[in-house]
Amino acid sequence: MASLVAKKKANQIYYYVVDSARVDGKPRIVHQTYLGTAERVAALIKDRTAPVPLSATSLDFGLPGALWRAAQDLGVFDLLLSLWPAPRSGPAPAHYLLLAAIHRICQPGPKTEVADWYSRTILASLWGFPAERFTSQAFWDCFDRIRTGGGDDELDQAQTRLLGAWKDRHLVGRRLLAYDTTNFHTYVASTNSRNQLAQRGHNKQGRHNLRQVGLSYVLDGDNGLGLCHHVYPGNVTDADELPAALDRIGALLDRNQIGRDTVTLVLDKGSAALANTLELERAGVGWISALPWNQAPVPLRARDAEQLSPCGGLPGIRAAAEQHLVHGQHYLCVVKYSSSFAAEQLQSLTTSLAKAMQNLRRLALELARPKARFEERGIRNKIARWLAPDFLAELVRYDLQSVDRRWQLHFDFDHQAWLSLMAHRLGRTVLLTNRMDWTAEQVVTAYSGQQRIEQVFRGLKDGDWLGWGPMHHWTDSKIRIHAFYCMLGVSLLQSLHRQSQAVWPGLSVEHLLMELDQIKQFVLLYPAQGDKGPHRTATVLSKHTLAQQSLAEALGLDKLNSAPRG
Repeated sequence: MASLVAKKKANQIYYYVVDSARVDGKPRIVHQTYLGTAERVAALIKDRTAPVPLSATSLDFGLPGALWRAAQDLGVFDLLLSLWPAPRSGPAPAHYLLLAAIHRICQPGPKTEVADWYSRTILASLWGFPAERFTSQAFWDCFDRIRTGGGDDELDQAQTRLLGAWKDRHLVGRRLLAYDTTNFHTYVASTNSRNQLAQRGHNKQGRHNLRQVGLSYVLDGDNGLGLCHHVYPGNVTDADELPAALDRIGALLDRNQIGRDTVTLVLDKGSAALANTLELERAGVGWISALPWNQAPVPLRARDAEQLSPCGGLPGIRAAAEQHLVHGQHYLCVVKYSSSFAAEQLQSLTTSLAKAMQNLRRLALELARPKARFEERGIRNKIARWLAPDFLAELVRYDLQSVDRRWQLHFDFDHQAWLSLMAHRLGRTVLLTNRMDWTAEQVVTAYSGQQRIEQVFRGLKDGDWLGWGPMHHWTDSKIRIHAFYCMLGVSLLQSLHRQSQAVWPGLSVEHLLMELDQIKQFVLLYPAQGDKGPHRTATVLSKHTLAQQSLAEALGLDKLNSAPRG
């Protein structure tokens, strides 16, 4: 017969389960099991009687939750609500715009997939709206009510007020603004006459057969927030877009009482032109621009790398600054040499060179065949295409001759051109600025901010940050709204990345997205207590790695996981 026995040892009571029996006619303990203290006995009873969950549902928690927290911390959600007030019931336009931006980061796709994805995220429980409110038609109806164009353009108002809100929160620096342009191909039909933005032009993704839209973008050099963007027709070149962009940037600064002379605009060489230099001076802003190599002063280009001074804060980079006459006026010119950039160019050059030499050798053998039939124009077009990559035309010399009505091709590698290229061209960039009192290191450091905006464009096109495409909109207003929530998503993501650096320095945006995406929330469904009553639920997070735990604390995810048992 089993019984519970308490034994006192060293002023502490311990409990045992004992089995007693008669041995030689006397009661004796024949077996005992140690249970421990009273607290341990209570825990054992609780574990044995705890109900088993009926089911468990996994929700995306880390990434959508962190983006929602960023939208609140940056004041984005409140500002959107002030521009587009919430209806008496149901989601507000602010919910639709934010959900579109977050969806483009977490799981890019058409609006027909948003409702199903939303139901599997923490946003459904935080917002409390059923997934049926976020159908594709609901998005279309909401976006159709946003006014675009004219003097009361609500998207322009939103950009202006966002800059003011971030300025009040000291999230916008007054020193550096990075500016760049790109374009995105679309699948807008050629017969669509209702669309003026999607036009054919030189597509930077190589899809010249498709209509495209252009995008100009201004990014804060300190915190990476997007301050201004504009969608323009795809047949407008980068140089032609800059004057219009300067007017918008100047008006945006004036409306937010930011002095133009306190801002330095950083541009790439695609916008460098005499007319644009005059426009920059007229705009009254400081500026730094990369200069095309053929426009750079010859004495500055000819300087050896050993004659350039090392930049202390930028390892592997040397620079020198001189005043030269460029575009009819004296500016500060800076030649920069980057060893890492030189290595990248060298790798690309050798790959292209090897491929071009193989093609030329194969063509020479084909021309030597007895029955070869080639036309001069076709041969020269092939060779021009093979030597089109940077520097190849300088390194490869060829001679095409007709002998006895048969073509002969001779080619060779120019070693002197190779040595000159290595000594005076690879790894070099020439910068131009009106900041005459800046040092070479200051100019180079400021221009390095241009890399951030190039990373944004790569992240948009490759889908590593945010999936711009596929864009299924086909009207100008919807394309502009698409650009607005995509750029809004980039700002939210940049804010998360900046906060993550405080706890995990050196963490890339791609790694940040991967770590946050692995943080899940599980909703456990338990049976009801007693014969009647609803089922009970409890939430629990997935097990965190050290990086995930640090990020969750830094980004405030613990404040979202507070749902008690119900």
